Amino acid sequence: MRGLILKARRTTSRSTASRPSLLAVSLAALVAAGVLAGLADAGTVTQGKGLPPWRIGRTYVQGPGLVRSVRPKSPYSPGCVPNASAAARIDYYRGLRVAWVRGAGGKLRLFDVATSRAGDRSSDGFVIESSRRGAVHDRHPGATSAFGKGALALGATSLTVFRHSGKETFTTLVYWFDARGVLTALETFAGGC
Repeated sequence: MRGLILKARRTTSRSTASRPSLLAVSLAALVAAGVLAGLADAGTVTQGKGLPPWRIGRTYVQGPGLVRSVRPKSPYSPGCVPNASAAARIDYYRGLRVAWVRGAGGKLRLFDVATSRAGDRSSDGFVIESSRRGAVHDRHPGATSAFGKGALALGATSLTVFRHSGKETFTTLVYWFDARGVLTALETFAGGC
């Protein structure tokens, strides 16, 4: 008799009880696909090499999705490339900045790549919009600290890892942070005189 009372109280059948809606399952699948697609699209910035397909040293190519391009006047002589302000051309894409300098024969060559796309990471594992300044400083205690200033600054502060790559050449990897100390951008540069 007790079993009969329990059966009478049930208002839903087993086929409809606690079944997730098709909308909820579809939404969860879309979110998961979006997260996985974002991780698959995330790039890795390598010091002195760039961010695929933007490799330091390559000749000029205009990629798809160009937002704008500027040709700044450089105060530097053709032989010396001390920083990104020496660029002959800077192309801006969504979340990406690539800077070009005139090389031998007047051809434009890529020498600076910067990304502010969430999920992009440095070759040592620091992720934009996730990693903190303290963790980067702990990994690179000899990095040079600076405040972001000027038109090419990508954050409030930065830590720069500097490496000699030849007698008069060098590469840098710049970690840019917002005022809270969260990584906002990564930049790699190859220069010298």
